[in-house]
Amino acid sequence: KTEEKPFETYTYWQDLGASEKTMVYCKPMYKVKTVINANVLNIPSFGSINDITADNGKIYILDSTNSTVYVLEGDYSLYKKIDTVTYNGERLSFDGASGIFVKNEQIYIADTKNARILALDTNGNVTAYLTLPESKLIPDNFNYSPIRVAVDSRDYIYIVSEGSYYGALVYSPKMEFLGFYGANSVPASVGEILTEFVTKLFSTNEKRAASVRALPYQFTDFAIGPGDFIYTVTSTNESAVKGQVKKLNPGGKDVLKKSDYNFADNSAKLIKNENLNSIDVDSDGFFYALDSGVYNRIFWYDKECNLMCVFGGGTNSQTQKGTFSKADTLAINGTDIVVSDSVNKNITVFSITDYGKAVRKAQTATLNDNYSETAEEWKEIIKFDKNNQLAYRGLAKAYYSSGDYDKALEYAKLGADKETYADAFSKERTRFFEKNFTFVFLLVIFIAALVAVLIHIKRKKKIVLIKNAKLRNMLECIPHPFESFRLVKEKGLGSLPLATAVLAVYYIISAISDKASGFAFNRFDAESYNSFYVLLKTVALVLLFVSANWLVCVLMGGIGKFKEIYIVTCYSLLPIVFAQIVYLLMTHILSPDEFAFITIFKTVCILYTFFILAVGVMKVHNYEFGKFVGTTVVTVIAMIIIVFLIFMVCLLAQQVYGWIATVFTEIRYR
Repeated sequence: KTEEKPFETYTYWQDLGASEKTMVYCKPMYKVKTVINANVLNIPSFGSINDITADNGKIYILDSTNSTVYVLEGDYSLYKKIDTVTYNGERLSFDGASGIFVKNEQIYIADTKNARILALDTNGNVTAYLTLPESKLIPDNFNYSPIRVAVDSRDYIYIVSEGSYYGALVYSPKMEFLGFYGANSVPASVGEILTEFVTKLFSTNEKRAASVRALPYQFTDFAIGPGDFIYTVTSTNESAVKGQVKKLNPGGKDVLKKSDYNFADNSAKLIKNENLNSIDVDSDGFFYALDSGVYNRIFWYDKECNLMCVFGGGTNSQTQKGTFSKADTLAINGTDIVVSDSVNKNITVFSITDYGKAVRKAQTATLNDNYSETAEEWKEIIKFDKNNQLAYRGLAKAYYSSGDYDKALEYAKLGADKETYADAFSKERTRFFEKNFTFVFLLVIFIAALVAVLIHIKRKKKIVLIKNAKLRNMLECIPHPFESFRLVKEKGLGSLPLATAVLAVYYIISAISDKASGFAFNRFDAESYNSFYVLLKTVALVLLFVSANWLVCVLMGGIGKFKEIYIVTCYSLLPIVFAQIVYLLMTHILSPDEFAFITIFKTVCILYTFFILAVGVMKVHNYEFGKFVGTTVVTVIAMIIIVFLIFMVCLLAQQVYGWIATVFTEIRYR
């Protein structure tokens, strides 16, 4: 940070799994153009700055404390002030108003304190006002306190009322109340739904009456976008949330591409101090969300929810231009971004930099599928800023459009763009087979003929390829599980080393699949990946099942030994191991669109593994199917108990260790 650059500009790189994002610094896309206060406008001090909006190049500032609207020219000089508002000759006050919206010089004021919407011209003459409508759609306990108002291209009026969980109130161009629009919902997991159901089922009427009901968050701001889609922002600084921004179609449904996305910062340290409070959208669908929490940042997104950059700042202290004590509202004026500070009672205007213009222009062309004209622009952008993920993705799309699939693959990989990578991979693979069809065809014929000849020779001469009886019996468990596991039990043809080798291969191939699968399928993140977790869900899970099953079956008449249970369990993993090897290979050959059959194949192998395991457990314990089902249920319960006991032992050991360390520390200092 410097006097010229008082705030940091950064963006987030989306990882391969598209679930996490990593902060990286980038070149500034916006800079401070000017800071406007009462002295600059040569007026008495603002009583308050409650809201700002832009219309036809003019800025409108709502000062509800003084019941005044200030109008600024395009150069941010004072054009006029509206401090006398009348209706039928009577002067009205809008002290306590919270929101303002202007369309073609028709001004709408959300007069919160007086529970009304005022519609007036630029001379202060009120042409209409809206109070609480009389309608059966309005709940009896509804509190009508309008805080935001907006009007779409068809002159439909949308009003957000403070404390309303029903969505925005909608009025027709004739000022007729039509109903509510776009209410938020309370997200709930299956577990939460079941818990609530059980609680209600067994609770008394008194407990149900005293229970706390979860309510959805209310809109804190909204803006009308292209096509009359309404962009809303929902504020919460209580916990990490997703989907704070929504794009509502005429039916009130969220159609934003990333509906389950965190539109604010990703860091756990920053999340609890965030409060997305204001939003605006331009004619190209780029939208800006303002964080009014501790850090006062502006998040700039394109219409596909790709983060362009984050700028602004100030941890509740406006020490330099471009920082804020309390950033409250945001408005777009052409390419300028106007932000108000309610504590310092001033307005900061940000203008886009040359670099920002270049990125915006290239990204707009990319989003409009005009890839051919963006390649050189993206190359220049990468020269200026190698941290721009959009540039790598845009360049990948440009190369794909031009038919240079090798380059498209290269830049899609650099930009973690799986979709473009998969498309380019399919094209490049098709080109390879077209070019080498004769060679590939002859190679397949040769391999098929060679296999057929070897099988014929083997059968004719009765050649035994696998002479080790235990190894042969292990492989036979896939086609003939009943006979194979009978031999394990009755003839001792089970091998601990072979079983352990299968388990080890299962762990290794699971880890390799995570790291070395094809790029279009890869979700590997070196920073967050933990091979110990893979060990737990493979080796530890098998050992847990074997131990629990042995303990349960000893008490329930089972005759299987621990060694036998371990062997049949590990042998049963062979179909899964085979499926994972096939899956890993196919990720380097097929694209995601062609992967349905492999997914089905893997599912079948997993189901067959459970079938083989069931056969093995029944054979070693000499169980009928009914008893097997019963002991399996008890085994699962025992596994849960064992995990709980291990957790408790570890917790107690940690506490004992802490106590011993404390005792030694006190002894040492005495």
